[in-house]
Amino acid sequence: MGRPPGQIKIKDCHSIIHQEFSNFIDHRPIYQIPLASILMSSFAVFSLKSPSLLHFEENYQMNETRLANLKNLYQIQRVPSDTQLRDVLDFVDSEQYRRVFLSLFSYIQRSKVLEKFVFMDIEGAPHYAMAVDGSGFFRSEKIQCSSCLVSEHFDENNKCTIRFGHNMLAASIVMPGQKEVLPLCPEMIVTQDGSTKNDSELSAFKRFIKHLRQEHPRLKIVFLLDALYANGPAIKLIEENGHKYIISVKNTKGLLFSAVKDGEESGHTQVLQKVYHEGAKVIKKKTLKHRYALNLRPHQDSDSPYVNFLDVHETLSWEDQKGRKQEEVQYFSFITNINVHEGNVERLAQGGRARWKVENETFNTLKNRGYHLEHNYGHGEFNLSHNFILSMFLAFLVDQIQEISCMKFRKILEKCGSKKLLWHMIGSGIDWLEFKCWDEIYDKLLGMRAPENSS
Repeated sequence: MGRPPGQIKIKDCHSIIHQEFSNFIDHRPIYQIPLASILMSSFAVFSLKSPSLLHFEENYQMNETRLANLKNLYQIQRVPSDTQLRDVLDFVDSEQYRRVFLSLFSYIQRSKVLEKFVFMDIEGAPHYAMAVDGSGFFRSEKIQCSSCLVSEHFDENNKCTIRFGHNMLAASIVMPGQKEVLPLCPEMIVTQDGSTKNDSELSAFKRFIKHLRQEHPRLKIVFLLDALYANGPAIKLIEENGHKYIISVKNTKGLLFSAVKDGEESGHTQVLQKVYHEGAKVIKKKTLKHRYALNLRPHQDSDSPYVNFLDVHETLSWEDQKGRKQEEVQYFSFITNINVHEGNVERLAQGGRARWKVENETFNTLKNRGYHLEHNYGHGEFNLSHNFILSMFLAFLVDQIQEISCMKFRKILEKCGSKKLLWHMIGSGIDWLEFKCWDEIYDKLLGMRAPENSS
């Protein structure tokens, strides 16, 4: 019987990760440190928010208390040096990480936590909103590997500079109005074997769809995508795999928006307006004007698929403390293969706007809240750069699971006031006191007085 929502333990997540790491193929004929300990060390670097591998090695390799905590909390028997960690991790096949993400996701499903992310029911089946976007995580004019993307950049004097880099396609299950997300295994955008051309985000999306079908055949998805995917091949790919989409589109003078405007006169375009009031001290009036129309072609191409359209004009108006009238206006427009009607148009617009969560709640968190996404932990010659990113996403996923489902973690976070202070307090506790399990750390932090500058 599955564990009720809100009861996932961090030790269970770590046990799953360690068990899967123990099944990784180790090509080393002779070794002193098991591969599972090296992989768990890589994971712990990001779980403990270490700014560098050298910092992690110096902090934990030479200190008995810290080393005992690594054994108890992460099942790491021996801490590798930063050089050793890089050398071994570089030759680990990145595809093996997919099983780790899959096992964690299966545990989330069994624990019913995933039910908190049901976006909407469509034709009697629960669907989950998945925001997808690409991002770069390494750039250099000198360092490169066999998987690097290569680009040319010209300055004002037309001088060409060759740059090397790595990109990835990240996907997170999101929920409008909820800040937590559930990231899936990212798809690397790399130069494919035997190819002289750079990989693209759309090609990576094809591989992602394939993996999603293999690993989660029953999961019904509403993809939240940007305008890059507003084309026939991408839409066809999504529909062939049995999923839905909400794709952002730009307001232009093209065929789609002309048809929507003409439809207002003919009655083909429906308009729905609602007014809300929000705020306590300052009452703000929110006016939402939705338009929607069905069975339109986004392009003049004869192969262009028929889509449904919706947009929203949001006007927020209020008076400030000096009695001056203030107003903010936002506009968003989308295409979708979901049947749009008066009862769901507002929800669909909320879903479309939630696409920004893959940027704000995923990339921004990984860059600015302790994970150091843009820091070069090591590039290597083969898989090192990718494997560090995969370890980082695993740590991020476990942290998100804790924030969603662990009451102790949520209370400590509320007490600290910021995740930055929370990570600092956990790290400080591990530095000075020996703990047998994570519950001891959480209980210790709950019993401490919150710092005065916690905000």
